Amino acid sequence: MTTRRVACAALALSLLALAVSGTAAQAKTYKVGEYKLPDARIDQLRDRWADQIEARYARGTWAPMKYELSNRDLKLMGLPPKKVLLAHRYKRPTAVYPSGRMVRMRMAKRSTVNAAATPIASFAGAGFFGIRPGAWVLLINGDSIGWCSLAHVYGGTSIATAGHCGNVGDTATVIGALGDKTVSGLPVPVLMDFGRFSASTGDGGIGNDWALISVDAAYRPLMTPTMAFWGGPIGTYTPNGEVVSADLTSGDVSVTPNPTLAQGIVHYGHGTGIGAGGTPRSGAAITWRPDHFAFFGAITPGDSGSGSNTLTGDTVGANREAAGINTHIFVDGSLRTGLGVMAGTRATKPGTVTNGQILPYPAPTPIPLP
Repeated sequence: MTTRRVACAALALSLLALAVSGTAAQAKTYKVGEYKLPDARIDQLRDRWADQIEARYARGTWAPMKYELSNRDLKLMGLPPKKVLLAHRYKRPTAVYPSGRMVRMRMAKRSTVNAAATPIASFAGAGFFGIRPGAWVLLINGDSIGWCSLAHVYGGTSIATAGHCGNVGDTATVIGALGDKTVSGLPVPVLMDFGRFSASTGDGGIGNDWALISVDAAYRPLMTPTMAFWGGPIGTYTPNGEVVSADLTSGDVSVTPNPTLAQGIVHYGHGTGIGAGGTPRSGAAITWRPDHFAFFGAITPGDSGSGSNTLTGDTVGANREAAGINTHIFVDGSLRTGLGVMAGTRATKPGTVTNGQILPYPAPTPIPLP
């Protein structure tokens, strides 16, 4: 009788082991990458943003570039309505379907046999997805959903954006795409709460519009100070002055005695209307002031909070120095073209920028942070 019980127990354990191994075999790993939308959708979002800006700000004034998303906008992005998104938090990577269905995933390195049936999120080799200058961030707080981008890393644990993008205590949510899965031709978004605003000026106007987001320790491995595509920053650009000065009474025009002020500006953000995802862009500096800078180039809504670097630097041989945080756009007829005059807060305002790598790399990889 005892032998029979032992045999039955052994059989039961064997079946249990088989069931567990079968469950483990069914576990699926999804590689989370950069979230991109078809050009036609992006163009519609840009036009709606222009409508939003022109309804609030007169021509000839400056407008913050944050994009407030409506239910129509969210539908274009493949996301459920506001009331669904606002009713949840996303402490773990969460695939969000247009129907409102949500699938929470475990981080790949934390997966266990006991949780093998839970989908696993992998970020290795995920392109330009990450917590980095130019990353796409959603602000799902209160009764609104905003769209901004991220700027430079500070202190190795915080990342900057525009102050008008969020208030102290607000949660910041990065958006990615669930591998190559699509629904009705659109990528399946993955949302992830990665930190909270630890400092914010709010909309303090041009030159005083910045915020810092403290990144949760669990997500710091996804963090990199290196700007996608362009690389850097290496140091911070600090000179001040006008690229061209004009005396409106005499008509005299003088060129700056400091040739480095005539800088090329490079930035990477998730503004609407230029490219289907994050897009590298450039512009030409107009002015450098102790608290703000301005340039003309490719800039659109959703770029608010993204970081700009100089193409070269303030000395011979310097490259990709941090310029600042893109915050405001001049309201005129170019608003719908993807070109315009942008103003932002100098990179020195939040503190000391963490250096990146001069050569960009596609995926966030661990690098020493001071």
